[in-house]
Amino acid sequence: MSDRHLAELVVDLDAIAHNVRVFREAAAPAGVLAVVKADAYNHGVDVVAPAMLDAGVEELGVATLGEALHLREILGGLGERYASAPITAWMWTPDEGLAEVFAADINVGVPSLAHARSLVDQAEKAQQEAQVSGPVRVTLMVDTGLSRSGVSPAEWRETVELLASKTELVEVTGVMTHMASADDPKSAANDLQAARFAEAIEFCRSCGLRVSRNHIANTPATLHRPDLAYELVRPGVGLYGIDPIGVGVELKAAMTLRARVTTTRVVPEGEGVSYSHTWRAQRDTRTAVVALGYADGLPRSVSGQMQVTINGKAYPQIGRVCMDQIVVELGPVDNAAASAADGETDVKPGDWAVIFGEGGNSADEFAELAGTISYEVLTMPRGPRVKKVFKGGRPDFSADGSCAAATADDMRALGEQLGKQLDAGTVVVLSGPLGAGKTTLTQGLAAGLGVKGRVQSPTFTIVRTHRAGQRGVGLLHMDAYRLLGADVEEGIEPGRHIDRNEVLDALESLDIDADIDDVVVVAEWGRGVVEPLSDKVLDVQIDRSSVGGTVGGVESTADPANPEASAADARTVTWRWV
Repeated sequence: MSDRHLAELVVDLDAIAHNVRVFREAAAPAGVLAVVKADAYNHGVDVVAPAMLDAGVEELGVATLGEALHLREILGGLGERYASAPITAWMWTPDEGLAEVFAADINVGVPSLAHARSLVDQAEKAQQEAQVSGPVRVTLMVDTGLSRSGVSPAEWRETVELLASKTELVEVTGVMTHMASADDPKSAANDLQAARFAEAIEFCRSCGLRVSRNHIANTPATLHRPDLAYELVRPGVGLYGIDPIGVGVELKAAMTLRARVTTTRVVPEGEGVSYSHTWRAQRDTRTAVVALGYADGLPRSVSGQMQVTINGKAYPQIGRVCMDQIVVELGPVDNAAASAADGETDVKPGDWAVIFGEGGNSADEFAELAGTISYEVLTMPRGPRVKKVFKGGRPDFSADGSCAAATADDMRALGEQLGKQLDAGTVVVLSGPLGAGKTTLTQGLAAGLGVKGRVQSPTFTIVRTHRAGQRGVGLLHMDAYRLLGADVEEGIEPGRHIDRNEVLDALESLDIDADIDDVVVVAEWGRGVVEPLSDKVLDVQIDRSSVGGTVGGVESTADPANPEASAADARTVTWRWV
């Protein structure tokens, strides 16, 4: 093994992107503020936060100001789109200096009157010293029943009136609160907190505060209380694949904890295993040692209670969990002497043993064994001996590459990631057989660009322009061959030269209201036709493995307005810069 780490925490970025899409759909039209505190629930915030932004979250939330400053620094190195992402932090002390936080444009949570007074004083000083050029952004926290953080009822009126009188110093962007029992949909506390939250927002507005970005819904409330979506929802654990109430949504676990088998041996009948000999061999038994222990976050309380999975088969863990390792029972042997060699077993040194995650027990199942909750299980793996490994995530469109798209949703998601990274003036040459998913990809691309209007096949329109959104980049979607009067099946005549002016003249004849330099051009059937339009040309080829079929046992149904969107077979998307 070339890697000196014997334990890995594997994080699936594609699973996280999938979960983001689930919460975006559940919350719509509200946006998603993704909670990435505690190193993104131990998944690695430096990598996970950008992946969540790619998947469509609008804002990010952390607990402490230190976390917020670290996140701003990481995102600042990834380009403007990431650097400007809104970040909210809500844990600090009133004597804590905020100058650096103001400079980093962190939205600061205000949980008490003392915090409000400190923030106002520091905002005034920052303006006087020209450290900020306008009001600092804050989120007003209200305690609606958790009795932990948030402005208490006794201080609420004075706190709101103070901030309302200092609008030249402080912009209150919204109100937030934490729910106490959202994971119990039948709890009366949910309705009580919801009513108190609505009253708090109304009082703020009666005092002249706009409070236009309010959020109360955590993971369970987002899934079972759509009435509490407000302008933002604030899921945490659900984004990492944990469903705390079992509402039946399809979340994908993002974390797998695994460690290497270091050795196997035969323990003779009657011999004890590990400290205090809490387990003894009832007959000659083969065992394996796995390189993970309580120093790596594996709780000692699971000693003798858990199973690990090696090469797809579950084995019981036996004896005490040690600081660095555990012992696993592989099964009885008939002849200890004949079976002593490692080669006599299906489990060998170097094999991976899955503690929880893909291929093994779920985090929920492990939590039940450990007598805790899955939230804590995610944050248990720790220390320098457990290496974080990331898989999936955003394709690198800056270089040539390819990836699979198993479903129409995957194709749209891929297009959305692409759209977020393309600049005005880029021409995307989009090729592939009928029904391959070209228009589905373009729908995602339009979402990434944030353009206006519904995207549909250019077969029905030849050329359609979509007005720019907040990014200021429009979309021009064309059927390139039909634009020039050529039959799709025949294509462009061999040897014929197509120049920029010919394409522009064809566009002009259709009275297209778009400047090529201000839009991203997507040209279906465009290879060999539209490349002269720009010096930034991305050639995208979609290949499909079959026609028709089923998804999850359900026959796919064509959408006549978009026949590609519901195709049920896998595609491979390949791209290269021309």
